Amino acid sequence: MSAPTRLLVAKAAVLSSAMLARKNSSSRGAPGSAAGFGARESIAAISDMLSSQHKKPVRSSYVESDRVEWALKIACTISMITVCIHTPRTIELFQPLNYIILAADFISVSIFMLDSVLRIHYEGIFRCDSSYLSNRWSQFSVFISIIHLLSFLLHCYQLIDNFFPFLHLNYRAWYGAIRSIRPFIIIRLIPLVVKFKLPKNRIEQLLKRSSQQVKNVTLFFVFFMTLYAIFGIQLFGRMDYHCVQPKTDPNNVTIMDLAIPDTMCAPEGIGGYECPAPMVCMQLNLNAKGEGFYGMFNDFGASVFTVYLAASEEGWVYVLYDCMDSLPSYLAFLYFCTLIFFLAWLVKNVFIAVITETFAEIRVQFSEMWQKKEVTLDEGFRKKLEKTDDGWRLIRLDGEVEPEGPKQKLQWMLRSMYFQCFVIIFVVINAIGNAMFVYRHDETDKPRKYNFYLFEVGFTILFNVECIIKILCYGFRNFIRRGIFKFELILCLGSSLNCVKFFYERNYFTYFQTFRLLRLIKASPILEDFVWKIFSPGKKLGGLVIFTIAFICCYSAISLQLFYSVPNLHHFRTFPQAFMSMFQIITQEGWTDFVVEVLRATDDNLVPLVALYFVAYHLFVTLIVLSLFVAVILDNLEMDEELKKVKQLRAREATTSMRSTLPWRLRVFEKFPTRPQMAAMRKADSDFPMPKVRGSFTHQFAVDHSLETTDVIESDFEFPKRIMKSAGKRKISKSGLTFRQIGSTSLRCSLNNLLEKSRSMTGKFLQTAVRNKQFNMYSENGDLSRPSDSAPKKNAKQGEIDIRALQQKRQLAEITRNRIEEDMRENHPFFDRPLFLVGRASQLREFCKKMVHSKYDSQDDGTNGGAKTKKRFKEIRALIGIMPYIDWAMATVTIVSCISMLFESPWPTTGENLVMNNGYLQISDYFFVLSMTFELCVKIIANGLFFTPKAVVRDVGGVMNLFIYFTSVIFLAWMPKHVEINSLAQFLMICRAMRPLRIYTLVPHIRRVVLEFFRGFKEILLVTILMIVVMFIFASFGVQIVGGKLAACNDPTVSSRENCTGVFWQKLFVTRLEVYGKDTEAMHPKIMVPRVWTNPRNFNFDHVGNAMLALFETLSFKGWNVIRDILWSRHGPWAVVFIHIYVFIGCMIGLTLFVGVVIANYTQNRGTALLTVDQRRWHDLKARLKMAQPLHVPPKPSESARLRTKLYDLTMSRWFNQAFALLVVLNSFTLVIPWNVEEEEQRATYVFTVTALAAFMNMLFVIEIILKVIAYTFSGFWQSRRNRVDLLITVFGVIWIFLHFFVALPSSKIDVDVQVELKKFTYTFGYLVVILRFFTIASRNSTLKMLMLTVIMSMFRSFFIITALFLLVLFYAYTGVILFPMVKYGMAVSKHVNFRTASEALVVLFRCLTGEDWNDIMHDCMRSAPFCYWNEGMNYWETDCGNFYGAIIYFCSFYLIITYIVRNLLVAVIMENFSLFYSSEEDALLSYADIRNFQYVWNMVDQEQKRTIPVERVKFLLRLLKGRLEVDPEKDRILFKHMCYEMERLHNGEEVSFHDVLYMLSYRSVDIRKSLQLEELLQREELEFIIEEEVAKQTIRTWLEGCLRKMRNPSQKDAEGVLPFGGGHPVIHSSGHSSISHEETVAQRLRFENIRGDSVDTEETESSEEETPPPIRKKAAVKNRRGSIPDVLSRTGLFQEAARKFMVGSSSEKKQVKSRSPETVQLLPKRANSEIRKGSGQPKNFHLQLNVYDLPDVEERGEDSPFSPKNLSDDFNGEHSPLVITPSLPVPPTHGSPRPLMPCETTKDIEKWWNSLVD
Repeated sequence: MSAPTRLLVAKAAVLSSAMLARKNSSSRGAPGSAAGFGARESIAAISDMLSSQHKKPVRSSYVESDRVEWALKIACTISMITVCIHTPRTIELFQPLNYIILAADFISVSIFMLDSVLRIHYEGIFRCDSSYLSNRWSQFSVFISIIHLLSFLLHCYQLIDNFFPFLHLNYRAWYGAIRSIRPFIIIRLIPLVVKFKLPKNRIEQLLKRSSQQVKNVTLFFVFFMTLYAIFGIQLFGRMDYHCVQPKTDPNNVTIMDLAIPDTMCAPEGIGGYECPAPMVCMQLNLNAKGEGFYGMFNDFGASVFTVYLAASEEGWVYVLYDCMDSLPSYLAFLYFCTLIFFLAWLVKNVFIAVITETFAEIRVQFSEMWQKKEVTLDEGFRKKLEKTDDGWRLIRLDGEVEPEGPKQKLQWMLRSMYFQCFVIIFVVINAIGNAMFVYRHDETDKPRKYNFYLFEVGFTILFNVECIIKILCYGFRNFIRRGIFKFELILCLGSSLNCVKFFYERNYFTYFQTFRLLRLIKASPILEDFVWKIFSPGKKLGGLVIFTIAFICCYSAISLQLFYSVPNLHHFRTFPQAFMSMFQIITQEGWTDFVVEVLRATDDNLVPLVALYFVAYHLFVTLIVLSLFVAVILDNLEMDEELKKVKQLRAREATTSMRSTLPWRLRVFEKFPTRPQMAAMRKADSDFPMPKVRGSFTHQFAVDHSLETTDVIESDFEFPKRIMKSAGKRKISKSGLTFRQIGSTSLRCSLNNLLEKSRSMTGKFLQTAVRNKQFNMYSENGDLSRPSDSAPKKNAKQGEIDIRALQQKRQLAEITRNRIEEDMRENHPFFDRPLFLVGRASQLREFCKKMVHSKYDSQDDGTNGGAKTKKRFKEIRALIGIMPYIDWAMATVTIVSCISMLFESPWPTTGENLVMNNGYLQISDYFFVLSMTFELCVKIIANGLFFTPKAVVRDVGGVMNLFIYFTSVIFLAWMPKHVEINSLAQFLMICRAMRPLRIYTLVPHIRRVVLEFFRGFKEILLVTILMIVVMFIFASFGVQIVGGKLAACNDPTVSSRENCTGVFWQKLFVTRLEVYGKDTEAMHPKIMVPRVWTNPRNFNFDHVGNAMLALFETLSFKGWNVIRDILWSRHGPWAVVFIHIYVFIGCMIGLTLFVGVVIANYTQNRGTALLTVDQRRWHDLKARLKMAQPLHVPPKPSESARLRTKLYDLTMSRWFNQAFALLVVLNSFTLVIPWNVEEEEQRATYVFTVTALAAFMNMLFVIEIILKVIAYTFSGFWQSRRNRVDLLITVFGVIWIFLHFFVALPSSKIDVDVQVELKKFTYTFGYLVVILRFFTIASRNSTLKMLMLTVIMSMFRSFFIITALFLLVLFYAYTGVILFPMVKYGMAVSKHVNFRTASEALVVLFRCLTGEDWNDIMHDCMRSAPFCYWNEGMNYWETDCGNFYGAIIYFCSFYLIITYIVRNLLVAVIMENFSLFYSSEEDALLSYADIRNFQYVWNMVDQEQKRTIPVERVKFLLRLLKGRLEVDPEKDRILFKHMCYEMERLHNGEEVSFHDVLYMLSYRSVDIRKSLQLEELLQREELEFIIEEEVAKQTIRTWLEGCLRKMRNPSQKDAEGVLPFGGGHPVIHSSGHSSISHEETVAQRLRFENIRGDSVDTEETESSEEETPPPIRKKAAVKNRRGSIPDVLSRTGLFQEAARKFMVGSSSEKKQVKSRSPETVQLLPKRANSEIRKGSGQPKNFHLQLNVYDLPDVEERGEDSPFSPKNLSDDFNGEHSPLVITPSLPVPPTHGSPRPLMPCETTKDIEKWWNSLVD
């Protein structure tokens, strides 16, 4: 062994021992809790080290030299450059480039071929495993080299054809498509540039796992895509009806025949849009290119393409509007709303979640490459410890030598706060000065621009002086070391060049001038820390940016070579055009129009491939590349493990400190003098004066029994004394008060009672608190109420947190606050008095309190027969119990009022549908105001208004309630009839529109969502400030370079302002269809308009305000392509670099920054962000266990029913389920064409074929149901929900077959109209049945089922988030109806997009929520006079103007709050839920295999399928568990007892549910010190201590009872506890101890053992000679009981002997066992075997006490599943030898006396024994 190998082996040994020690230190509970984890980890690490060592070639050859590597890098770079510029258009611009490309390609091809030849010569081709072509990388290199060679030869062929045309070589431009493979050379460049530190095996393992997860979620995505595709085909079909001229030829449509704009319609009676006269609705015959591909549902391919484009949230509204015109609008709206919600918001975010989780794991593996530096201080400024006159101090140095003299003073000045503020002030002044310039498009622009030039020169000189002073002060070497100084130096150099007049006019260096504002980030420490946390280390984000740019360049080069030869396609003429096109797809802005344009220009045969090409690119860049940015930001926001623990402690300390103080509104009473309340005492019989005493003092002698029951006065008390008995009786009968005794007797009794209560805390805890389901007490973040403090206090280790001290501190804080409140209540008579008038204990207030606080108690124990109802409707009961009844009533009233507001509309303009003019709409307002008046009065009387502890106005929600109430009252009292724009009345109506937000304050869960949002407002505000700074920088830059230069004439033929006069014919937009005459100048409809010299419609850069508005719109990816095209056309290609940089930085990083911050804040507020890795796993495990449900496995028939057994095996087989799953898919594909009457008229044969095929497959499903019913019986079949659903769908299918084929089709003989109506119904009913059948595929596939649960859980968990989102959108809808009711139709506002009613406004806002052209709607709503009709004094519903500033505030706030923040909460919820499923065997506490194992075992024990089992069966269930949940009763006997006892005592011996046992096992299988949070950990430790204590007591009690029993019956001492094992073995007594010595004591156990062999003796004592055992309670037989362990064991007589040997003894002993804890059961056979082994000398009879926790173990054999009924039955069908009972003690060989054989007799006795044992 070589020295490096020995060193590697030593490292591996150290690593293995370290991991083993870590596993041993972390393992706790069951031995399978972390079994195999540490071993697998260490083995994987060792294998990686060894593989990396052996796979590294130990040679130094010319092939591996640095020169060859550099040559390959140069060749790859040259190849990438040449393929990007090798297009006809690029060569046309510069002709010599053709030969340069040829020479460069020759160099690169030569290097590639030479490298391949040298490597083949050195390594060989196929001679061994290490040959050149045996490696895949080498194969790829050879393939790329061949492609380069063919590309070079093709270029030569082209040149020969150009120079020698007489050869007629006929070169075609599309031959160049072979060069599209060349950009993959970048893959070869990656391993040459990037060196991975991880071993190859580890990388392959990560990629394998991630690819599997991506495959699973892609399958899920395809499932939903297919679902919506087939649904769209059947729902919409061929939408070919358009409004056209009456005499239009449907086969030859021209642009003159269509309506302006082109509008789809529906035939009469369908319910769609009806064409106005004289237009008619006609079906046009257009091909796919003519219709534009997008928005077609003709067939499956077109439908899938449409669904995918709509799911990208781009252009989907135009398809929606077409569908609304073709069908009833509600169908289209529901279809597309659900499509957007599920596909765009849920399913695609699941894809993002899995990608983020996958790359997060890869990121962890590569963390060494991205690790932050430990030293955060700059190298040039460090501290050194020096001894001074004042002692040792840290001295900060600017170098090795401290400067002296003037430099020292300069350094002091530069570091001073005054100088920093001085610089910041000048930076701000400079930025504001540059932003103040406004282009007026007149002669004053030029002189004002020169003045600003001088202004900039002055500031540049000032900052240059600052830089020079710093260089002179610190020295250039120390100056250049600091990053901030480097940045300042670059800014100074660039801005100095910008001051040159030539450069200033051309804006070459304007970037340096505008980026000076970034120095403000350094001025704010909070913002600086936030930026540092987000963007450091630079390798993460920098590497990701480089990867993104390289990927876009690679794909752009591929697209360039594929499409440059396509005619009429200008997007791929040059590489810059191709890059912009592919970059546009990443931003998704207008990418659908771009793809449609490419598809129209492509050949018909290549359309599917081209569509698949662009869809694949879009899918990758939007779901993977963009999610990588989110992953990096989330990783930067992640905290260290130790910091998380500190944050948890600080959060709890913060809540503790808050509890100890009163709010400021209550601390006002501390400013007033104290006035304690005095009470006069009644005189006794003797006349003596009684002074007044404090009322609180008298209250101490009265205990109110009306509120709660106490045990203060017990029967133990001796001679209880009462004062004033007669008066006491009267008071008790009236108010329920009793007087406390005074004196030593009562004091002693009180102390005794207190001690007794402290002693009984354990029992009370077990009997009351634990009686409820233990895990229902846990909140989601693990906080618990601590019932007792009975667990022993352990000394906290170093670094651990004293949980008890923290809880005691919290309790002390609560006591302190209560004491302060009591002092306030005693010393201030007006404290806690509502409105300072209502008494504290007045009957009116008590009555109002009951009204306010009364609500349904969902935690009721279910007495009086309500337990079953509680289990069935637990979710509904919990929902009802979240609010008091009065809040439910007010929420209902508010909802009714909001529904009434939906009917308010300014249309018609007479105002008859406005609330001011409609008495019916005013009813709900009056009812709302009266109801809220009553509510507020009751709540104020009960809780007070402001200066009470539980005041109505104690937070922002209370203020909003009063605001909504008073605005509603004022509006109702005023009811203005005249409302102008921007008037007070309109503002009051907007305030009235806030009524839906009233529900925020009523529903606590929605209020919690709002609180979580505002808790993370700081980070969101920092992100907003950062984005504003970036926007301001780019806006200032835009003003500098293109300000005043974007104005042009609206007539494109006029280029100068002087000629922009007169009128011209402007083309009108008619249609998106490709029809004849669309591109013809003579036929296209036009309108005459005047020429105007103006800026672009939606944006300009004339001043910084308009520039920032344009960039804010661009921040949402909307409109940036328009800015790009205008900048390109008016200022050349260099101007578009500006907008591309902004989009990349501001959008791709800024938007993902919003996503990351919102997700991080959500997880932090939920408590999951502060969880450590182990705590996070435990949190996910609890949610995973909550979703787990028992299996519904049907019962196995008995062996006598052979037919049923065979059918059972058939239906339970894997291939049977897979075959019918495939049949479901085939059945769904019958919907690839529309099922309707119109399609039948065109393609009757196809429609009949697919419907007949669907009917045939439905009959196959009928056969499946019949087979399952025969195999399982109907009761067993009905146990599974999936079977019930299948049966229901199959019944529907049979009904459809009958109606369609036997009623609808033959009905033509009766009436044609009747047949048409019947066919419409049967076709609709038929495809609905097939779609319902398609849903069942999710239950047949575990991956789809898992991800479906993710989506369903996300919907439930985000229900209140969605509700809050809807309420906020509803408020904006009401406000939009008030602000923009009758705005003039424009570019975006139309008959589908308007604010005339609240319902239409909701549709518009839902569109804006997806970001679909929201900026165009905003600009239409900004229209004001003189561009609209308006006169002074007009009502807002009588004018068609909008609101300029109102539109900006309205739409920008909506998009910022809703889209950037609230919608991202859905992503956070989905990512949180997906982490439940993204687990493997290594990173999960309990894997899915472990949970599945438990489900199998539970299904075996729960024979009745009740989801509950008797607590006695838990011990048997624990013995059958395998994997991490396995508990060995021999090795873990104490743990086994603890687990059984926990189940018995927590549920009081009653039945336990599936989740009860699973939760108990999960707690026992993890290290609670690491996984549980503080409160939950304390609760669990207390419970385990109680269980441990009780088990110890029970064990001692059992041992003492056995000893007492032996002392009472000394004659049976020798006859008990002996087993005939032969001489030399100890005698075991009933107590479990040996009579020989304590060291030889072995616990007696029995186990079932599988003994092979046929040589057994048949000698056996006759059972008839033995005494009959006592009768045993027989359990009622369950019909069709599933074949499990009890039935399997009862099929043979092998246990009859065991049943007779180990029967329960006497009835008195049985009663004794039942009277105490069921820990032990006496198994006392009356007689033993009559045959005693020769020479044994052992007595015949014996007495054995067997713990029920030590029941026999079952060792089973099986191939597929150890618990499958088939494998269990095979073990007892003669394939194996019978099971026999043998003791676990070592048995010596007995050659002379063979083992007796168990007789095969009836199984009734064994069933009796089994039932009594498990019950």
